[in-house]
Amino acid sequence: MANKWRTTIADADWVFVRYSINPSDVLTETLVRKVTGIDKSVLAALITAQKAITTVTDPAVDNQKYEGIWTVKTLDPNPDEQGNTTGSADIVQVLSKGSYTYARPDNLSLVRSRAYSFEQNENAWMYYERFKNEETYKWSNLTKAGLIAVWDNIRQILTPDNPTNYAYPIWLYLTTKTTHLYSIVRWEYTYYGTSYVKYFMPVIISSGSEYKFNNWVEISIPTISECWYEQNSDGTYNLYRTLKTTNEPAIMRTRALQYAGMTLVQGLPILDDTVLTISGLQNETEVVYENARFRIGGDTYRVLGDSTAVDGTVTVDVNPAVTLATETLCDDNMNNVQCFWDAL
Repeated sequence: MANKWRTTIADADWVFVRYSINPSDVLTETLVRKVTGIDKSVLAALITAQKAITTVTDPAVDNQKYEGIWTVKTLDPNPDEQGNTTGSADIVQVLSKGSYTYARPDNLSLVRSRAYSFEQNENAWMYYERFKNEETYKWSNLTKAGLIAVWDNIRQILTPDNPTNYAYPIWLYLTTKTTHLYSIVRWEYTYYGTSYVKYFMPVIISSGSEYKFNNWVEISIPTISECWYEQNSDGTYNLYRTLKTTNEPAIMRTRALQYAGMTLVQGLPILDDTVLTISGLQNETEVVYENARFRIGGDTYRVLGDSTAVDGTVTVDVNPAVTLATETLCDDNMNNVQCFWDAL
């Protein structure tokens, strides 16, 4: 009597078990299929053959094709002990969509994004504030060969040999390189005697079944702070990169710091004067820096340039010009009007 159980597995033998996907994250697409009625005497041989299959192109389920390249996540043989397949075995195969040979838009997702400001101190009362943006991206389901192909390009900022044509630097260097799709490039060139350094990231578009460069956008002072990968249970790899960019130009900020000593306005400032002389600085050679501020009465003046005191007296250019209130105050108290420094 002929054996009624399967001794081989063909595409037509696979039947549907389950399909799932989160529409907001296409990388979650999963297909489960199985083959039933397998002769247990050949099960070990069939398992060995199926273990060697790590990806499936256009898998067949109930004689329908699910297009694309799918990664085999798990393979589960089970005995059948009920129904008309009692005494045989089945093999359940769990497939996840995607097996990628390089970093591309359809296996890319944003993992984390944050932004914060930081200070670059100039002195005790003045600092420059910059805004830093930090984003971590993930490329999923890379093959080992695909990971090796993109690893060096993803984890560092590339500095190519520069052609003389400054206008199309990125096109000339990277247009045809699929393994460079998400490379960050530092471009240095000279134009009419002036040297420039710029950084670029790619804009990528679909070109049939593949992707290509469409354009590049300039980014500000990029730093790759982290780049790492991890292996999935199905043998594919996830690749991560954290990129920081810093805004330009910096924004000047000041802190209110009251000068401890008593200083006095000298002479008779006249309405609309833009120069003032101040005495009484404790450090006789004090340097009063640009953007320092002081108050005379209710008016606040800002210093326009660095000035060095001589014997504790300093003459500074100021903005705004001397007001009527300041002139009146000094007229009534010649050489005896106190100046309050918010910051030197």
